[in-house]
Amino acid sequence: MNDRQQLSLVVALFPWGDVVEEFLDPIGLHLKEFVEQMTGGWLFGYVAALQLAGHRPIIVCASEHASRIECYHHGGTGAPIWVVPGRRARQGRSAAAHSLRRWSTTPLSAFQKVLAQSQCDVILAQEYEYPRFDVLAWLACRMSIPLYATFQGGDRTLSWIEVPARQASLRACSGLIVASAAERERLAKAYPRIALKIANIANPIDSGEWKAIGRQEARQGLGLSREAFVVVNHGRIDIRRKGLDVLLKAWSFFSRDASSELVIIGSGQDRDVFAKLLSEADLPNARWLSNYTTDRSLIRHWLSAADAYVTASRIEGMPVAPLEAMACNLPIVATDAQGLPDILANGEASGGLIVRKDQPAEIAHALKKLKDDPGMRDRLGQAARKRIEENFSLGAVAGSLDRLLTAR
Repeated sequence: MNDRQQLSLVVALFPWGDVVEEFLDPIGLHLKEFVEQMTGGWLFGYVAALQLAGHRPIIVCASEHASRIECYHHGGTGAPIWVVPGRRARQGRSAAAHSLRRWSTTPLSAFQKVLAQSQCDVILAQEYEYPRFDVLAWLACRMSIPLYATFQGGDRTLSWIEVPARQASLRACSGLIVASAAERERLAKAYPRIALKIANIANPIDSGEWKAIGRQEARQGLGLSREAFVVVNHGRIDIRRKGLDVLLKAWSFFSRDASSELVIIGSGQDRDVFAKLLSEADLPNARWLSNYTTDRSLIRHWLSAADAYVTASRIEGMPVAPLEAMACNLPIVATDAQGLPDILANGEASGGLIVRKDQPAEIAHALKKLKDDPGMRDRLGQAARKRIEENFSLGAVAGSLDRLLTAR
């Protein structure tokens, strides 16, 4: 056996949520579609990067629709997806009571069976400021398996009762993956007595797949005007976190004429509220494609057809949606929500314009700059693509993950 094979690890990825339906229900997907069709994002980006590094990732999650432990295989990567029976924790009379229920409803024995049967070498959890992380920390210690966790936006302990448990879990874990400088600073202040091993590793994107086609070809296929200034936003419809109310306000400041068009793509838990918000805004040149889509080709066509990408988020971790836009040569207008300044670390040299959160006028001003200056759009678009290739590609992230997980 050569050195590469000796270092090949079985890495169990645990996505956020007590059950996978907490993620799937708001975007209108079922478990079968998750297994067969869903791609990209943190989860499947990590799967692809780990596979590229020579490791063997598996996904482990609970489902309220499962009656027994089942193993499926992901349609895009072939990675095993282990699904165990689980249930959502009922809301308690307090945040502490809810945390207790989340700990108690974790299907611990089923997780242990899966990890043992898979001969797991490493556990990697999505989010550490979450009760599931504490249970996985206990299980990892019991099974003598190294535990790592990533930051994807969870930046606060949810109840007082979690505080001592979280401190014990963080002491027990082997390392954290945190691409946000603001979050690394918060961790240092929140846990000053814990020597945390923190790796700055970005979320990966397949830069070979996410590549623009010709703009006019894309516009013709989508029925868009050749001359319009088209701005795109895509992802989960979560009004508060994604700042979608701010985005609509910014667009009302920016343009109401037919020479510009805003296209919002996605669905989520706030779809009904957002539909009302969009209707009340009465923006004739704002369009919402309200179905969540697993069709990456369709998203690539919209990104290829656009002139700019905008995100008005209030809360982020390391979002993948703007990375997809940057890979398609789009200049970005982004707020200073966690993670976004790290993506655009060098400002325009990284391919985008940073504005303050909750400042619609600043978003409108940045969009106007891009609309009025095609040369600037081209320059930032090229810089965005270069930034992706050098820092967020599967190859770049695979190497970083490999070094972290194999260091002993």
